[in-house]
Amino acid sequence: MRPVIILVISAIAVLCFPVEAQVPDRTRVRPDMHEGVVREGHLQFTHVDRNKRRRLTLDLYRPKQGQGPFPAIVIYFGGGWQNGRPGIFAPVAQALAQRGYVCIVPEYRLSGEKPFPAAVHDCKAAIRWARGNARRFKIDPTRIATMGGSAGGHLSGFMGATNGMARFEGEGDYRSVSSKVQASVVMCGPMSLLLPHIVERVEKAAAKSEGDAIMAFMDGALPGQKTGIYKEASPLTHVGGHSPPMLFIDGELDRPGLRHEEFRARLTAHEIPHDFLILPGAPHPFWSMKEWFVPTIEAVDGFLTKHMPPKGGDGSK
Repeated sequence: MRPVIILVISAIAVLCFPVEAQVPDRTRVRPDMHEGVVREGHLQFTHVDRNKRRRLTLDLYRPKQGQGPFPAIVIYFGGGWQNGRPGIFAPVAQALAQRGYVCIVPEYRLSGEKPFPAAVHDCKAAIRWARGNARRFKIDPTRIATMGGSAGGHLSGFMGATNGMARFEGEGDYRSVSSKVQASVVMCGPMSLLLPHIVERVEKAAAKSEGDAIMAFMDGALPGQKTGIYKEASPLTHVGGHSPPMLFIDGELDRPGLRHEEFRARLTAHEIPHDFLILPGAPHPFWSMKEWFVPTIEAVDGFLTKHMPPKGGDGSK
């Protein structure tokens, strides 16, 4: 009976005194890190109609101290291209601003208003705005990166994959300014919309009244009906030697590597620097949870510091 008693006591001990380190902290990080950060909200950055009645705004977070110029990160929120808002990434933007970045979190048109490529046009416009207002906000126009999670990760990857491609600029403001970026960070973003599990998901959803987020982004088209638009909306289609260094971050519990395996192979073929980080035990979206928040910020900061180094100046970042 002795071994049984020991087992029972051990079980009781585990139940009564659980080891906290074994349970990841999935508490949401709150946007309350204001020390050393200046926030400027609802800044208009582009119009999306010819009559200039529909405008989009962005939130900007910048270091309170320092002369700059600072590197900038344009951050795109997620939500299946049909939901979401810039405030979702406020904690991330604030944390990166504390590390010496000017962070810009723009709106973009969701699929319910206008499907692909409207969101891409708006994301390009936000980069142009950042570069066009570099002096005003102490931004180094030679060091601008993109970042995003989920659908925002797709858009960030799309910016890098289409660096310098004029046909994706749209009709927004600051058209005379370049939208090229010097790095891109992709968190859980699909680099191909024709991956087998995506095609299967969309085809199953087509039979249901609620549809699917990807199908809505593709203006109701199914992969089998109109494969062309799925290819056009996939960063994989456009990646090449023009693309910048890229960082991919996935959660261990969220199909790690699957969304961008072929994309990374093409970066390798073109000798473009890229890194891939898997966060242990992390779900989707890990970047908003306390357990993985700091590792995410550190990974992004480390990658951008390496691949967007300052050229002289006062040493800001």
